[in-house]
Amino acid sequence: MNPSPLLPRRVFPVFLLLAGLSLARATSLVTVAENPNDFTSSLGGTSLYSFDNLKLGLNKNVSWDKVGTFDQLYVQAYNQYGGAPDAEFPGGSPYSTQSRNVGVVATTLTLNTPSSYFGFYWSAGDAYNKLQFFNGSSLVAEFTTASLMKELPKTYYGNPLNRRQNAGEPYAFINFYGDASTTWNRIVLTNNGTSGFESDNYTSRIAAWTAKLDGAITGRPVLEVNGSTVTTVAALSPKWAYEPNAPGAPAPPLLAVVAFGLVLGLRAIRDRKANRQG
Repeated sequence: MNPSPLLPRRVFPVFLLLAGLSLARATSLVTVAENPNDFTSSLGGTSLYSFDNLKLGLNKNVSWDKVGTFDQLYVQAYNQYGGAPDAEFPGGSPYSTQSRNVGVVATTLTLNTPSSYFGFYWSAGDAYNKLQFFNGSSLVAEFTTASLMKELPKTYYGNPLNRRQNAGEPYAFINFYGDASTTWNRIVLTNNGTSGFESDNYTSRIAAWTAKLDGAITGRPVLEVNGSTVTTVAALSPKWAYEPNAPGAPAPPLLAVVAFGLVLGLRAIRDRKANRQG
């Protein structure tokens, strides 16, 4: 590409670099499992929603205070397939499930504000479980047991309260970290089968993780998502592990970049005229 005739050559590389930063945004997430016997997130500054205070069975239009709204939920009492222990239910708490058997195939959580972090206790993962993140109508990322949960080692298999129960399926608290340019405002859990998508302890935060404020991400890295590329990882890449301000501030808007480039160009032309007159 040749430099624009409207801009001096010494200005164009700066303008091109800044424009490139603005246009280079893409989905970027990392998924990390907490330790095998953990049921909550290690990230601070979050909002937690359990299902302890809902009635068992079908619940409609459930509000999560200051976070969002569930269109429908089916709540079950603890059993071998789901329910994290907590202070009120140390032996296992009520949990959410999606299944044809209970008449709730899908649950949608609509967030009040686009967010860059979500976590939940995903228990008894099976082939029909599907988790999707949307920003408006755009799909940000999609995960299934096959793509995510089955990447976990055998130490995550079986109910953590009794590993001999349902030993053939994985159980883990999973964190989904988006970078500062990756947000979602809708989360959909689907199970279009007679099994269940069992989950508990939903956790949300608007702000993206930053090393400077939050410290290191702890747990077991599972996947990194960059645009349409999904990579299984054993360790976090430098972007997530070492950058002091990772993932950093969003790139400036394109119009601001163009305006900045034009200002630099006009200033250079003015300086050139002044030098000729001098």
